[in-house]
Amino acid sequence: MLLPAPEFLVAAGGRYEVREVRPHVFVWIPEDIVEIEGDPEFSRAGTAGFIVTPDGVVVVDTANIPFHGHEILYEIGHRTDAPVKYVVDTDSEGSHTLGNEVFVDEQAIIISTAGVVAGVKQYQRQLAQRLEGDWRLQARMRGIHVTPPSRTFDREMRLDVRGEEIRLVSLNAGDSHAAVYLPQSKVLFLGSLFENGFLPTLGLIPPARDIRRWIQTLREVETWNVDIYVPGHGAPGGKQDVAQFRQFLEWLADQVGAQVKAGKSLDQIKAELLPQVEGRSLRAPELAAPAIEAVYQQFATSPPPPPPPAAHSEP
Repeated sequence: MLLPAPEFLVAAGGRYEVREVRPHVFVWIPEDIVEIEGDPEFSRAGTAGFIVTPDGVVVVDTANIPFHGHEILYEIGHRTDAPVKYVVDTDSEGSHTLGNEVFVDEQAIIISTAGVVAGVKQYQRQLAQRLEGDWRLQARMRGIHVTPPSRTFDREMRLDVRGEEIRLVSLNAGDSHAAVYLPQSKVLFLGSLFENGFLPTLGLIPPARDIRRWIQTLREVETWNVDIYVPGHGAPGGKQDVAQFRQFLEWLADQVGAQVKAGKSLDQIKAELLPQVEGRSLRAPELAAPAIEAVYQQFATSPPPPPPPAAHSEP
């Protein structure tokens, strides 16, 4: 049962906002805070969301620490007494998955692509190695349990809920990414494929996402019948916001590609491009250098080919 919406949608302390972008479709938008708990490689909570249906709630991403997962669950409880039936992880980054354990306790089914599951399990193994002998990281990660999705889908899956058509779509941007598409509401949850006002996590955690496929995927989803695109970080945006983010990726690829072709070293390229990236006043500036390095590695080992043909028409 849907409960009356609370008067105030901003949490005490202003740490997050919950925005109803369509009837019964909510986006959880955290304030841009660098966390002192959790994995420092995912120190900024990702944007999340939830869809309230007569058959239960569908959560999209769970942020970067269980505390935020509990915040999302708290906000759900203020709007409905229905249980959380499904959780969808859009990708394997800890910014979007480290709250999963909260929803396992709620007996929700966590779903994503096989590629995302493999990525979460790889992160789980790498984290175990990083924890060895690192008491600071051990303290930050105390009580946090990496929880991979328990169910997978291939190209597309429709969730079995009434009241809202919810399609899970696998998008190939150099990895196997899960998007959540609501065709009736014209909403698309893109996760880290779209960062609204933030630098992308392109090279922080290997393997880096292929920037050329990424750009092509964004071009394709811009043609879909969507009004609201929910990003991995930042507030929901429209087609213009997605295009602006894509154009930044195109600029980065063009700049690095041209300088690799000119024979410049990584240090030379970073010295020239870092001030330009920083001048764009995007959030998460610590991601600028890893992004440049990731694109350099892609172009230094594989010169840019012609753009690939479109592969992801609207489902």
